[in-house]
Amino acid sequence: MQGLEASFFKKSNRLLAKSRFLRNTSAMFGQKYLLLELDPQDAEYYHLPELVPYPQKEQKRLDSEGFKWDLAIKSMQALTHKEDCAEYKLYKLFIKKWPLYQKLDEATKEKDWKQAEKIIDRILSIDLLDPSAYLNLGYVFRSQKQFYKAKQAYQKGQDLVENDAPFIAGLARTYEKMGKLEDAVYAWYSISQDQAKLFDNYIKEANQKLIKLKVYKRNLKGDLVADENYELLMRKAFQKSFNDAEQLTKLGVKLVHHQLTKLAVKVFERVYELSQVKAAVS
Repeated sequence: MQGLEASFFKKSNRLLAKSRFLRNTSAMFGQKYLLLELDPQDAEYYHLPELVPYPQKEQKRLDSEGFKWDLAIKSMQALTHKEDCAEYKLYKLFIKKWPLYQKLDEATKEKDWKQAEKIIDRILSIDLLDPSAYLNLGYVFRSQKQFYKAKQAYQKGQDLVENDAPFIAGLARTYEKMGKLEDAVYAWYSISQDQAKLFDNYIKEANQKLIKLKVYKRNLKGDLVADENYELLMRKAFQKSFNDAEQLTKLGVKLVHHQLTKLAVKVFERVYELSQVKAAVS
């Protein structure tokens, strides 16, 4: 599948880069199919189980030719045709969505945004919990300068996934277009702080954006250090942590370290207010 904003759309063979054959499932599938393990993030975004059937005879070609969705779809069709159980529900949904994904790819390549909207609506009518549909919808709305709708689409999709860097990146790009610099800066910053490192390309882009927006700059050693717009980020962090005394305390220390004294005073005043409220309640 081709790409809009998520990395797994852009690299057709990445899907099985971390995959492995789990076991021979010939007893289950009549000597014809194996189960493959998808990358967890890919399964999450396509709303698929982490295991998908694949033709056993194609096992040797995976390394040389890569994973082919058409073959997986045919395997899903054969499997669900033979057995009808609740465990196969997501396979059935994906089979229905597959031709629409392809049409969506064509529509976005041609920048036929209205057609793309209609196709995404059809995908969501089949599977309202498909994160990739909301990711694409945000992109389509943003391309038409419908920024509020784009924001809503990204936020809906974000609620459906655990690893939400693609959605945060979409929000960051949308905030930039809306002129909401503080929101954009904070969104890129939150990606850059991803400890799990599940989306390295987004972390790299986030750091590049933060340098471009003059939040950070690189010193002679190549390390990221605060630049002239660093205070924008800290102000937004203050808003986000306004009722969290622990996070505000850490923020205050960071502000003192960067000699942002006025903002540090406000932060510690808020920490004091929260401590007074807590004492009164207890």
